[in-house]
Amino acid sequence: MKRIVALSFCLMACSAFADTGSPQLKAESQSLIRQAGYQCDTVNSVYPAAFGGSLTVSCDSDQKYIIRKKNGQFSVEKE
Repeated sequence: MKRIVALSFCLMACSAFADTGSPQLKAESQSLIRQAGYQCDTVNSVYPAAFGGSLTVSCDSDQKYIIRKKNGQFSVEKE
C-alpha cells in the first residue's frame, strides 16, 4: 500500500512539472516557434511526449504547436 501511495505522489509530481515546464524550456520553445514564423507572445505550458521526440507547446491560451527534432533539425507544426 505504501508503495502505491509513493508511486502516486511521484506521478503527480512529474505531471505537475510537465504542465508548466521550466522557464528555460518555455523560452527555447517560444524562440523556435517564432523562428518558424508563428506568433507566440506567452507560453502557457509545455508537454513532453510520453516516449520523447516531441513537445506540445500551448501559446497565448489558444494556440498549440508541436516541436519535433528530425535529423538534427527542429520543426514546428501548428496543431
